[in-house]
Amino acid sequence: MACFLVLIFLIGGGSRDDIMSLIVLRPVAVLACGFALLTLRSEHVANYRGVFAVLAVVFMLLVVELVPLPFALWSALPGREIVVEVDRLTGAGELWRPISMVPSATWNALYALFIPSAVVLLAAQLRREERFQILPIVIGLGAVSGVVGLLQVAGGSEGPLYFYRITNRDSAVGLFSNRNHAAVLLAVTFPMLAVYASSGAKTIEQARFRAWVAMVIGVVLLPLILVTGSRAGMVVAIVGIAAAAFLYRKPTFDRPAKRKIRRVNLAYVLGGFVVVGLALLFALFSRAKALERLLAPDQVEDLRFKIWGPIVEMMWKYFPVGSGIGTFSEVYQVDEPFSLLSPTYVNHAHNDWLELAMTGGVPALLVLLVVVCGFAIWSLSAWRTAGLQEGRDGKYARLASVILFILALSSLGDYPLRIPSLSALGALCAIWLCGIRTQNRGSADGPQK
Repeated sequence: MACFLVLIFLIGGGSRDDIMSLIVLRPVAVLACGFALLTLRSEHVANYRGVFAVLAVVFMLLVVELVPLPFALWSALPGREIVVEVDRLTGAGELWRPISMVPSATWNALYALFIPSAVVLLAAQLRREERFQILPIVIGLGAVSGVVGLLQVAGGSEGPLYFYRITNRDSAVGLFSNRNHAAVLLAVTFPMLAVYASSGAKTIEQARFRAWVAMVIGVVLLPLILVTGSRAGMVVAIVGIAAAAFLYRKPTFDRPAKRKIRRVNLAYVLGGFVVVGLALLFALFSRAKALERLLAPDQVEDLRFKIWGPIVEMMWKYFPVGSGIGTFSEVYQVDEPFSLLSPTYVNHAHNDWLELAMTGGVPALLVLLVVVCGFAIWSLSAWRTAGLQEGRDGKYARLASVILFILALSSLGDYPLRIPSLSALGALCAIWLCGIRTQNRGSADGPQK
């Protein structure tokens, strides 16, 4: 599980379907799904039946959209008039076609689903303690992405550390191709650090070590939010940092420390870290693209806000079945307003909620409604059990609710869950969120957890 997760984060930082690393990543994900299904037992499914049910429904929805239908049926669907006309002019005849207007794009969406599915299938079979041990790995990957981003801006736009051909050069994209997705990972790292520092330590010495590690990583990563050049990243980073304050609980222990440790005034320590962080911030201030873009006079004219109106109109054009999951780029070009034409194409709606409504129609919106309601119920359950003497399941469930909320918030202006690594993180959070009520094997937590 850990190796698979590391692989996803290292080579799964882009959303395009022509990225070379997908040749490795997707077959590995399919094999991981096959292996996990061989070892999957009924109790694993029962513990996370809600997550498995959603996965099954999404798979079914994609498959249904790819099943060829008789001409009389698919041609009667809203928005298919242009396809009917093309077939008539070319003499193609009354062909059988699926619901999806671009079947290859929907097939790509189906293949992409294997990555989070593999994470769910593998994580659901982990022992209770093993689920908790994944957190330091994800934190480490977030720190690596941040450090890579720092080296990217230090090495210039043509440096060798930009791993994707189409990327935001001159920005700290880290292990991603897009600055916004890099910033999202940095933002969710802060609440992860809070939970890491407040749980899992068996002794006072371990708790102090975890607190120092979390503090150092947090101070180093904070200025990098600015260097990513992501305006949305700054917003979700504020949410992540605020959530970290609510998630942190000082560990308590029944036994004193094994050896007396000289007390250090925490105020001086924090002051020192603030000075170091500010120094790093000012050293990188000239490269702080997020501030430059935030204060730019043409911010209101940003293209992504302009296209939302036409997308809403297209949503009603293809209502109620949608144009097909994954078909946005090609279908948008059919009705793209002349006033918004540019030398570049629009790859996504930059609002995944709108894009899902346009491409998936009512079936996708019903699934989304179930997911949102389930998230709300599980999150309320997790936060209502908050207390100093709680187990780690509750802490990880609240962490998962925060991360999923940040991903959902980011989806209002972008598409983070279309990135393999972030979709894998979302799948892992679904397991953590449901873990508060599972009865998986593992030793009980003591009060110090």
